[in-house]
Amino acid sequence: MPGAEPIIIRKQIILAALVITTGLVWAGLTGTTARAAEEVAVAHVNTDASPFPRPAALEPSINFWIKAFTYWSERDFVVHDRDNVSLIYQKFHVPGDGAPTGEEVEWANAYLKAKYGDILNRLATGQQAIGWEEQRVAAMFKGQPVSAYARAAQNLRVQQGLSEQFHDSLLRSRYYRPRMEQVFVRAGLPRDLVALASVESGFSARVRSSAGALGIWQFTRSTGREFLKITRYRDDRLDPVRSTEAAAELLQSNYQALGSWPLAITAYNYGTGGMERAAAECGSDYMKILQNYNGAHFGFAVKNYYAEFLAADQVHRYEDKYFPGIQSEEAPPPPASSPILRVRRIIHRFRSRHHHAHIKQVSATHRRDASTATHHRHAAAARHSSHASGDAHNRDAAADSPSRNDS
Repeated sequence: MPGAEPIIIRKQIILAALVITTGLVWAGLTGTTARAAEEVAVAHVNTDASPFPRPAALEPSINFWIKAFTYWSERDFVVHDRDNVSLIYQKFHVPGDGAPTGEEVEWANAYLKAKYGDILNRLATGQQAIGWEEQRVAAMFKGQPVSAYARAAQNLRVQQGLSEQFHDSLLRSRYYRPRMEQVFVRAGLPRDLVALASVESGFSARVRSSAGALGIWQFTRSTGREFLKITRYRDDRLDPVRSTEAAAELLQSNYQALGSWPLAITAYNYGTGGMERAAAECGSDYMKILQNYNGAHFGFAVKNYYAEFLAADQVHRYEDKYFPGIQSEEAPPPPASSPILRVRRIIHRFRSRHHHAHIKQVSATHRRDASTATHHRHAAAARHSSHASGDAHNRDAAADSPSRNDS
């Protein structure tokens, strides 16, 4: 056919370009993964002397959170197993710019859970994997019974990327970390423990959680009142220095009660009493508690809290590796945070009371002036009557007019 040869050549060129592009992409991904692994390995070697233990079994979880904090953007959604966070099914990127809307977040969550729930439930029936996605999922469960698919289908979770948020928290931390580290060192705590504020609030002084926790160190009102002044008009949870002193006191108390940093740090999230019950039931080995304890509210957030802290600490130590150039970035000053609340209401009430007092004073003065005026009118009338009717009538008028005696 005329022109068939040029078409074939064009197809071959396009195919070759696709192969080359794919090779470059995989090479880039492999290089990125290798660099990431190398950075993690270097950081791990250099943190061996850290006071915070890093159990080998916890490394996959630490690496998961390092990726969430540094590699996955806010438009990336990662569907994974809730109990084994390193079991990742897919990283899905929502097209667009800027932070995703609430609707986009809900859609990505629902889409990924439905997609992999369907795949896992179909494999759970014993059917052969069809298509490369099902085959890839089936390979993750190689050697496991078919019932593992059904359990996994009920254990799906979606994690949104946090790299933009964590980048900003690193910048904000520059304003707070020096003073916070002084407070912690003065309290006898490791200075790197300050990185816990990244997990709690991202070093945001005015952030409030859905549970009512407030400030950089996210104290609830009930716990905060044990260490801070919290009234209708003052809330020291909003004071970065006072709340840091309170956090140091609580962490020190946790460590003294529990005897290890993994338990003490987890207790900051779960409560000292909760971790004491967990230790009494499973012993003081953190990994045994993590794997075996099933106490009330001992869920995903609590189980991942210590791993998140270790990941945050590592990123803080090597921030320029994870965010190249961040050390030269200018950190905008954080918004002012004052523990004084309801200032306008206080001023309004003061002005209101002052206004009512003024009205009362004016009213009393008015009544006094009115009384004096009445007295003067009566006195004038009496004098006029006295001149007209004689002294006898004047004495009667005096007896009938009590205001005479007030003049």
